[in-house]
Amino acid sequence: GIATKRLAFEEAFLLLGVMAKRRFDASARPATARIPSGTLRARFDARLPFTLTAGQEEIGATISRDLAQPPPMHRLLQGEVGSGKTIVALRAMLDVVDAGGQCVLLAPTEVLAQQHYRTLRSMLGPLGARGELDGDADGTEVVLLTGSSNTAQRKAAMLAMASGAAGITVGTHALLEDRVQFADLGLIVIDEQHRFGVEQRASLGGKARDGAVPHVLVM
Repeated sequence: GIATKRLAFEEAFLLLGVMAKRRFDASARPATARIPSGTLRARFDARLPFTLTAGQEEIGATISRDLAQPPPMHRLLQGEVGSGKTIVALRAMLDVVDAGGQCVLLAPTEVLAQQHYRTLRSMLGPLGARGELDGDADGTEVVLLTGSSNTAQRKAAMLAMASGAAGITVGTHALLEDRVQFADLGLIVIDEQHRFGVEQRASLGGKARDGAVPHVLVM
């Protein structure tokens, strides 16, 4: 009765303290300002079979402004199914890649991670297949890392992440492993944030280099 309720209260209080400390630590450390140096996002927009809505354009511009500043971005992207959240997130990722950084899209399940991977590869086309036969040399590499990735797939993905070749990585909790490293992690996109604990999100954020913290976009 009383003991159990008190323990639950203490645990909740401790969790709030951890979350507050994480927010303070993140705000005290700068992110790397990501200012695109090329036209990767413009080339992606040009290959879209539809015109972006005014809302997508406006939100994209707001996110781009945040990414270009040293304070770490922490934004929640909300919208109904089919409203274009993935397009907005991908355009933000392309800004970061164009500025020399890397991005991660973290999904709670393998099915969802694989779905995101296929969607991004399809939308990017040659721009997301650099290094492949039909890939664009000025594009980027998109890799997938999940718990079911076989040894060869895991080694290839981890090498691409560590070397900086992979501008975009899609994955699950497998990305939180200590041995997973990035050359320059600049943006974390999280799908279904409530499925990831405070410590899990912090461990991925700790993979940025030189003490900087990545920008964060939650869908």
